Amino acid sequence: MSVDRREILVYAVCVASWIASGFIHFPQLGWSIYSDIVSFWYRPESGDMLRAGSAPCFQFFFEYPPASCLSIYASALLSSGDTIRYYQAFFYLSLPAYIAIAWSIIRISRISGSGWLGLVFAASPSLVLYGIYNFDHYAAALAGLSTVLMLRKRYFIGGLAAGLGFAFKLYTALLIPIVFIETRGRERLDYLLGFIAGAAPLYLAQAVLNPAGLVQFIEYHSGWGLENAWYIWIFWDQFSPTAKMLGTLLGAFLVLQAALMRGPVLPRMFLAVSSWLIMSYIFTPQMVIWLIPFWAAVPRSVLPYWPSLEISNVAIILTWFGDYNPVMPPSPPQVMTLIRAASLALMMVAVYRNDIKKTKIETPLRG
Repeated sequence: MSVDRREILVYAVCVASWIASGFIHFPQLGWSIYSDIVSFWYRPESGDMLRAGSAPCFQFFFEYPPASCLSIYASALLSSGDTIRYYQAFFYLSLPAYIAIAWSIIRISRISGSGWLGLVFAASPSLVLYGIYNFDHYAAALAGLSTVLMLRKRYFIGGLAAGLGFAFKLYTALLIPIVFIETRGRERLDYLLGFIAGAAPLYLAQAVLNPAGLVQFIEYHSGWGLENAWYIWIFWDQFSPTAKMLGTLLGAFLVLQAALMRGPVLPRMFLAVSSWLIMSYIFTPQMVIWLIPFWAAVPRSVLPYWPSLEISNVAIILTWFGDYNPVMPPSPPQVMTLIRAASLALMMVAVYRNDIKKTKIETPLRG
């Protein structure tokens, strides 16, 4: 069996990204860059509980889904109360996600026919800067695994991976409308059962052990203001209820449009995820990692705009801590947010024109 050196390079690049991300966020170094993972250890509402051995989500409120909470809890248990050990534990637990992202990039590039060009996205700067930063690398890895398994007609396992991804970040639910349209009765049922089997146990455990936690989760995020949403430049009000409502409704509408349009599955998945991100009132820079597996399917359309998106996305955190309000225009982070949104919008238009409108034949999910 011949070895594809390009595929080996993809794994090597992702492992290098993992190492680099862990290094630049390493706590207690004067030059290290902010990381949510490190901040959880020092926040009074979470740090004291983590050091005491309590489980976030299950024993006290934490603003993330339950699988994300478990990754932090496991890291805290392995830390013996030490900051460095806590961070190192999360770092090592993240390696499988990076390997899974590499695997999904390779497989999606093969399935889509994008070839070596699709492999470029393993070198995403956002994966370096925002990997050991939050939980998005776990969700993206599981979304990529789910997509490949589904395209291989392994619907239950594909649904299982998507359900587990939903327990890390909710974004894998954006793919469900497309899956349901592209599958038939038994296939659809298998995927749905897998999704429930992946997500439900953790959410049910949280509901039993901390009944108020899910309600607090909804209240917390619904009460959050606009964060890195491009239309802050229109409304100039971080807590505008009109902006939040319009962004959410338009995002949901565009996701459904991506599901209902005719065309290849993978570009529509890219459009569904991008539609939500570009209209969401919360578009934190780590969420760009969600797109990495789907970029691999549409490289020719997105590559012209990829550098500007990545540079602006990385610049958001690098310019965040300045003598200004970073969530409001005309601060540098919000200028970067505007450039990022324009880049993503151009990607979406290019994918629609080149990969949806001009392409009517694909390898379908249905056998």
